[in-house]
Amino acid sequence: MRVRVRGRWHTGTARLLPDDDPVARLRTLPRLNSFAVRAVGAGLLTVRVDLDD
Repeated sequence: MRVRVRGRWHTGTARLLPDDDPVARLRTLPRLNSFAVRAVGAGLLTVRVDLDD
């Protein structure tokens, strides 16, 4: 997959982490980000992206 970080595109591999607790992980994010995810999200699942570069 590709993700944009600070205006630069990077390639990487996405991995699903079904054993991770997404609600606990949301508590570690900035409050506004966490609120936005909870407002539109249902059936939350953690996705880890390992960047190639």
